[in-house]
Amino acid sequence: MKPWTNVVCLCCTLVLVACAPKTRTYEKTVTASVPASSNTTLARAARRLGDPKDGRSGVRLINDGEQALVSRLLLAAAAEQTIDAQYYLLHNDPTGHLFAASLLQAADRGVRVRLLVDDMDTSSYDAMTAALDHHENIEIRLFNPFWRDQSLVIAGLTDFKRINRRMHNKSMTADNTFTIVGGRNIGAEYFLAREEMNYADLDVLAAGPVVTDVSTSFDAYWNSEFAVPARAVIEDPKEFTLSDARDRLNELVEDAKKTEYGAALRRSAEENFAHGALSLDWVPAKLYADPPSKAAGVEGSDPILASQLLPYFENAENEVHIVSAYFVPRNKGVKWMTELENRGVDVKVVTNSLASNDVAPVYAHYAKKRRALLRGGVELYELRPDAYQVQRRGINWGQSRSGLHSKAFAVDDRYLFVGSFNWDPRSVNINTEMGILIDSPTLTVQTLGALDEALPAYTYEVTLENAGQLKWRTQGEDGSILEYDSEPTGSAWDHIVAGFLSILPIGSQL
Repeated sequence: MKPWTNVVCLCCTLVLVACAPKTRTYEKTVTASVPASSNTTLARAARRLGDPKDGRSGVRLINDGEQALVSRLLLAAAAEQTIDAQYYLLHNDPTGHLFAASLLQAADRGVRVRLLVDDMDTSSYDAMTAALDHHENIEIRLFNPFWRDQSLVIAGLTDFKRINRRMHNKSMTADNTFTIVGGRNIGAEYFLAREEMNYADLDVLAAGPVVTDVSTSFDAYWNSEFAVPARAVIEDPKEFTLSDARDRLNELVEDAKKTEYGAALRRSAEENFAHGALSLDWVPAKLYADPPSKAAGVEGSDPILASQLLPYFENAENEVHIVSAYFVPRNKGVKWMTELENRGVDVKVVTNSLASNDVAPVYAHYAKKRRALLRGGVELYELRPDAYQVQRRGINWGQSRSGLHSKAFAVDDRYLFVGSFNWDPRSVNINTEMGILIDSPTLTVQTLGALDEALPAYTYEVTLENAGQLKWRTQGEDGSILEYDSEPTGSAWDHIVAGFLSILPIGSQL
């Protein structure tokens, strides 16, 4: 090796050593969820909605984006003791402002608020986070944080194994009495509030014993080594105080109320929740969640979510329906689904098309497996990008694109799972996930019926001809069947990019 090469190698080594992850020290208090009281407004509401006999929980599916946001805001408004919220993303946009304002208003009433957010996308509102964290009734923790005194490039080089693992869980629990668990982050596109693109998504509103399970899981994450107090990550911006944050949020909320979307939220609240219109189905329901130790990348004593769910598929007798925004079956997954088909279990998958998928590498690596899946007997449906032209409640988004963000599956017209879990290697092996499994033939058949009714007009059914040619079939506006010999969505550039990404060895990270 030449002398100058030795010098370069030595310099690079010294730089990496100097930039290696530091040992961080900070104070953190262990806290726990507060047992539900029978005297709160929400407790009385839960009793009016039914009686949790035989350990059953009350559940209600939330398909509509506006209703999903209204549900969260109403829970915050009704809370009297505690709010625990755990999210992968909390956007700095009008819906994020409404959500943050609802938490602040609850804290002002004396409600203890614990907010746990993955640190993937929080830096744009560090000042607001730090200010709200000064409230005596609010504590904010960041999961697996990106330390602000270290650049992302250096972090990627020296600490990739840690920062690659994210908390994808999504839940909000009020007074340990009602909870919302599902696929939605806090952001405009998840609540039908964006003009450019909106996501079809699914949540579960629940009461009863399953709420305690959600709170127990939240406590485990909140008190884990990966949940770091915001004040230990973010420098205190003394020029932006709690009072400033309150004034700013009030201003942003007033602006949001004046919009068409704000009016739509008010109508949604009146139509769906006024006069006792809310109802729950009381059924067996169970929370399944990854242990927070999964974020360490080591196998712990607690099983990961994927292994907990596997028995439901192994015992399937008739059919399996999978709805997954990000669907990346590896060779093992293709073989597993083919084996289900071979023993008489029909497998149907609904996922994103090229144009409706917001993560190009995910689509590229899914597309590589289409022929193998179809040869194995699996039915494939891809969401059309024009599937959700929103023209209701006085709002017209015109050419707003659609995307699928739901994560759900059903087994044998009996079990229905709704949560944050995608059918991809990242959800299985890397990120932490959660969801509620509902044991209800009535609710499951009802949900699948609505899905099957929507598939012809809102998706492309992908089929395989004898010669190995893929075809895409959908229903036109007049009810006629339209068939395409080549992928009907996406630009030429989209196809070029997808083709390039499909050859990159990144499947295990998707």
